[in-house]
Amino acid sequence: MNRLQTLRKQKQFWLSVIRTMDKNAPMYTEEGMQYARVLTKLVLIELEIQKEKAAR
Repeated sequence: MNRLQTLRKQKQFWLSVIRTMDKNAPMYTEEGMQYARVLTKLVLIELEIQKEKAAR
C-alpha cells in the first residue's frame, strides 16, 4: 500500500507541474522538451501504478 500511495503522490505532483507548463510549445524548444519529459514521467508512473494494482 505504501508504494501505491507514493506513486499516487508523485503522479499528483507531476500533474500539478504540467498544468503550469505551455502544452503548445514546439518540441525543438527547451519548454517543449521539458513538457515531453514530464509527460513521459507521468506515463511511467501510471504504468507502475497499474503494475502494483495487478500484483494484488
